[in-house]
Amino acid sequence: MTIGIIAIMQAKRLLLIAGGADKADIMAKALTGPITPFIPASILQLHPDLIVVADEAVLSEMEWTVSGL
Repeated sequence: MTIGIIAIMQAKRLLLIAGGADKADIMAKALTGPITPFIPASILQLHPDLIVVADEAVLSEMEWTVSGL
């Protein structure tokens, strides 16, 4: 069973969990780069309630601004 982007984006809240340095590049592209069909997860930038849980290795290639706390 798979779930499509439309169903994912209709969720009230999204939780994205990632770990490991091998995820750093794609996570940076998905969450801070342009929204593009070449990186489907980049659409998550438009979700109003996305929670990202990641280790330091994943976050190493990103600059973050924390809001909504």
